[in-house]
Amino acid sequence: MTRPFFERPTWRSVRRILREADRTVLIALDLDGTIAPFARRPDLARVPERTLRSLARGAEARAVRIAILSARPLTDMRRMVPVRNVLLIGQYGLEGPLGPPTQLLKRLRRGCARVARALRPLVASVRGALLEVKGLTVAVHDRNVRDARRLRELRRGLKAVASMEARSHGFVPVPGRHVVDFVPRGHDKGRALRALRAKLKPGCVFCFGDSLGDEPAFAVLGRRDFPVRVGRVGTRARYRVATLTGVTRFLDAVAACRAGSA
Repeated sequence: MTRPFFERPTWRSVRRILREADRTVLIALDLDGTIAPFARRPDLARVPERTLRSLARGAEARAVRIAILSARPLTDMRRMVPVRNVLLIGQYGLEGPLGPPTQLLKRLRRGCARVARALRPLVASVRGALLEVKGLTVAVHDRNVRDARRLRELRRGLKAVASMEARSHGFVPVPGRHVVDFVPRGHDKGRALRALRAKLKPGCVFCFGDSLGDEPAFAVLGRRDFPVRVGRVGTRARYRVATLTGVTRFLDAVAACRAGSA
């Protein structure tokens, strides 16, 4: 059962951990739908200034490491999160400090290009659908598809591509909110978060995300960690916040507790 993150017993435990100044905490955040509101097109999305300020204060706090773990490419992430001391991990861990060796990246780029080629005619046939080729992954966005029949056709077509062309190149579909990402098999946010934890060795991990793509990250956390789903849909996370505002509230508490004022 998922519990409200800010209910009294849970929040007392969180603040107690944050006040332990020598205890390193890792805060892993998804980007879209978690700290950045959804936009009509991916390139229009922005992290609110208020949230950027909270991120900056949290990233400067003692024994706190903040990582943005996103499906977006690093170029987008740098534009959206111009904050010092925040780790940026793009495309499910394929870009950034956890990325695989160069030779594997070359092979994945070739596979990505072939999957994109298979998706292009399908997406072009559906008004409002958007194909986003990110180099190592491919996304199909359907937020602006208004015709219900065409939306069903698009989703059927995506399943067909997933079961044939994508699978043959080692890519699998990862559904999100109004998007399906095609990602190299075996690469997900759970794998990335596990590697990040091994690298940083924090005493506690807080992980916030809003979609199915974040569920593998929730699954690798232990009983003393805090997986938090943004929104009210079903999840394996033990905690939830209703909106993005809850994530900003938590970031403010991180800086305040480590400064000894909360």
